[in-house]
This record gives sequence, structure tokens and C-alpha cells, in this order.
Amino acid sequence: MQSKQPFENSYVQMFDSLDEFYKYICNTPFNEAFRWAEHSSVKRGFEATRWTQTVSFDDAVLLMKRGWSDMAQKLVNKLNAIDKKTQPIQKRRPINSVAGYQPIVPLYLAGVPTSMVSSKMVPVKQKVINITKLFNYSSGISSNKIIDESIKVMQLVKKLEAQGYRVNVDVAFGSSAGGREIAASIRVKSANERLQVSKLAFPLVHPSMLRRLMFRYIEVNDNVTRSYVHGYGAPVQREKMQKLLPDSIVIPTIWEVQDINTIHNIDDIKGTV
Repeated sequence: MQSKQPFENSYVQMFDSLDEFYKYICNTPFNEAFRWAEHSSVKRGFEATRWTQTVSFDDAVLLMKRGWSDMAQKLVNKLNAIDKKTQPIQKRRPINSVAGYQPIVPLYLAGVPTSMVSSKMVPVKQKVINITKLFNYSSGISSNKIIDESIKVMQLVKKLEAQGYRVNVDVAFGSSAGGREIAASIRVKSANERLQVSKLAFPLVHPSMLRRLMFRYIEVNDNVTRSYVHGYGAPVQREKMQKLLPDSIVIPTIWEVQDINTIHNIDDIKGTV
């Protein structure tokens, strides 16, 4: 785990894995602000279950550790259907050819057949990219919308990796209250791992990732003040999260891109967020 304070009154913790995050929220005592306050992370009852889609905090932890198999299968089915239409990211590279858009005069005079400059599309190779998906979803966002947004990220990762990129995937949450910002970024896929839908289903899609586990993070974080107790703060917007996480491309909770095939290079990604 890495902690930093990139700006005054901004506190960021970066966890290397879901397991590291789990150990932090479960082994750290409640902070002074929440010591005697109500803890939303452990709420039970019909309304709490409907809002979080889990009956308890322990139920949410179990799903995080074991994986959300039912949702993973739905995601796989949707990804398989979309994959057939997805084109990989490529870049244009100049080559010598018998035909092209510009002559190479010395080669032409020497009678070399491949005396023209042409170009072809080639895969982008072996560059590590950090992708961070925000999940500051409000209660008004439907589960189907969250699924669609998560699939976009998985499509993007698969498209990048098909071209030789190595991709780190993080999920991140940021909350602001009383002039202070608290953020956490959790690595759910490292660059040397293949995309595992079963591993990503819970942190990318399940409402309890935010409404139980991230709420518990606020309840134990020592940088949290009493201004967070009522409402757990307001979501930090993507633009500020990008400044807090400058080494990553931060994908917003609702990404306006409808078709990943409109993304052809890294600049295209940055231009849409």
C-alpha cells in the first residue's frame, strides 16, 4: 500500500490488490469521526439489502474474496457477443514499397523496386498502460448501466492487450467533505495478468463494493473528519481524480463512449474522458 498527499487536504491510498484492501478495512479500527457514529457498511434489513444487494458486510467480503460467479457469467456472455465486432487498436508505420505516396529518390535512381514510401497498420507493442475505473455511482444509476460501463472497460483492456499493450487495471473511489478529499485506488488486474472476468465482476459491478466496502474504508481512514459522518461525503469528480492519480488514465463512472471501435489509440482514450 502506498499513501500520498498530492495536494493540501487531499489524501490518497493506493492498494496493490483486493486482498491488501480487505486487510486494511478489516484490521484497522474505526476512526475518531465514526467511532460512535452509525456504520453504513454493516447495516442490515430490507432497505439496506436492496441498496447494497448483500445482506451484510461479511456477505460482501465473501463475494469479493470468492468472486461473483453469476455476474461473471453474464459479463462473459456479453463480452463474447461484442468481441466479434471489436477491432484491435493499431498504429500506422511507414514502409518501403513498390507503390506509395512519396518516392525515395536515391532508391528510384538505383532501380530498386521498393522505392516508394507507403504505410501499413501494425500492432502497438509492449507498453504498460494504467487504466483506472471510477465507481462513484449514485443510488440512481441502474445495475444494467453499471454493467454496461464495466463492459466498456473490459473491452478496452482486451483491445489494448490484443495489440501488445500490458494493462494495469485499478478501481478508484473519491469522497469530499469539509474541504477535504479522501481517495482510494485498488489494483484489480496487474499488467502481467490476463483479463479474468470472474475476478473483476465484483469490484467493477457490485453495489456493495461502494456501499459497504468503500464506506468501511471511510469509517476507518484516519484522515476522515466528522464532516463525513452524515452522508459519507460527495463524490470527487473525474477531473480532480485524474490529478490525484496522474500516472493513470481515469475512466469516469459514466463514459460517454458508446462504441469501443471508435478508439484507435491512447490519445483517443484521453480525448473522450
